[in-house]
Amino acid sequence: MAKPTVRFDDSLPLLAEAVAEELGDQALLAGVVIRDATGRLAFFSNDPLPRSVVERLTAVLRDKLGGYARPDRIVAAPDDYGVAPVLAETSALHIPVGSRRVRLLDRRLVGADWLRTPAAAAPPPPRFVFASIKGGVGRSTALSVIAAHLASRGGRVLVLDLDLEAPGIGAFLLTPETTPEFGMIDALVENGLSGLDDAFLADLVGPSALASQGGRIDVIPAFGRRSIQYPGDVLAKIARAYAEDGLPDGTVATVLDQVRDIVDKFSDPLRYDVILIDSRAGLHETTASAVLGLGAEVLLFGRDEPQTFQGYAALIAHLARFVPNDGPMPEWMERLTVVQAKAPVEAEERTGFDQRWQELFAEFGPGRRTPPTMTEMPSPADNFRDITWNEDISDDDLFAGEWSVAPPIAVLSDDRTVGATIKDSKREGYLPPFPDSVPPNELALYVALERIGVMERRKDGRLDMPDLFRVAAKLLKKGGPAPL
Repeated sequence: MAKPTVRFDDSLPLLAEAVAEELGDQALLAGVVIRDATGRLAFFSNDPLPRSVVERLTAVLRDKLGGYARPDRIVAAPDDYGVAPVLAETSALHIPVGSRRVRLLDRRLVGADWLRTPAAAAPPPPRFVFASIKGGVGRSTALSVIAAHLASRGGRVLVLDLDLEAPGIGAFLLTPETTPEFGMIDALVENGLSGLDDAFLADLVGPSALASQGGRIDVIPAFGRRSIQYPGDVLAKIARAYAEDGLPDGTVATVLDQVRDIVDKFSDPLRYDVILIDSRAGLHETTASAVLGLGAEVLLFGRDEPQTFQGYAALIAHLARFVPNDGPMPEWMERLTVVQAKAPVEAEERTGFDQRWQELFAEFGPGRRTPPTMTEMPSPADNFRDITWNEDISDDDLFAGEWSVAPPIAVLSDDRTVGATIKDSKREGYLPPFPDSVPPNELALYVALERIGVMERRKDGRLDMPDLFRVAAKLLKKGGPAPL
């Protein structure tokens, strides 16, 4: 009977089992597993190995792995040529493989930015990334509404569109007259060739007419006027926008490095109060730059449907590989917030989404973290009020507890919001995106909200309005979520 064909998901567990049986679990963890760009595997041992053991383990792995065994050397000892730098490589991930753990060095032609350790929180102005697994969940609409609300309160907002293949923010927030000469796609192409001088950076930004009350919304769209004028060149630009740039010191700048550099150029707290970034839907390379590379608060939008949980299971399981097996949860985990998009109005109807998210995180996430030790205070048996207080013990040590994932934020879908919005616009005189120069009236408000996508027109002519606008504008309603 023919042996079953080894597939990608089978290969790493087979290697871990074979190495552990031959060398032991400790030797497996001390060494490094290399997965090359095609997916083939090899094991570099940190422990000295007799040549006979190398040959025997090589034969075993070649038999077990089939096409996933590297064609040259599958097993290497620490004194073999080129092994020492691999063993010292700090980018290797410690990942679970069944009941064991291995150090994996994952070589990739594409997707390498997903292997970068999440960046520390960025300095002011704060950055917020709006991400999702799929489109149509209200991600870009939420960003546009929040930008308009912040500007209505006098805020200076920068909006950046990283969705190069399905751009939408530019059309939401800009007009043909205010669209800048260049867009993010041009910045990623030009930065490795002619560079980005001050004149180019100025031509990346266009002002949005939605700003009011002394606030400002500047927009860096995915496409500038040139890309709109010459659409035949857009696909050629996209093919080059994702390329690595060679640097004078011989290193390379990946898409993550390039995007972070561009955002950093605009991150002046004297110029902007907040930066809102619209990420590409899915798990593309540019999504890695937004989620991992910007040190931002990340809002993960999703509807209550199977595609949401399948996609986020892949993301959370990958991010869990950056979290140590023991010790505290890293601070960047606190900056991930799930947003249930177009959620039911009634709270009890949202419990299913919350429960499925908690189960997903429990199964694929880094899990709960309990501090290894907890300082105890002696309590007297007779009178609790006589307890001796020790000022040398910190509150963190005394009250340390378990960490668990925060529940999702719900953005409601509610037709009743329309009336509340109109009422508020009449009381205040205007409401974003309703400019203060136009007298408020119901028809004009409908048109303005539909134009930026806050309202959606049904086939029968009726208008739907999700609670994104109500939340951003702090229009309170019984049963709704807390305002932002």
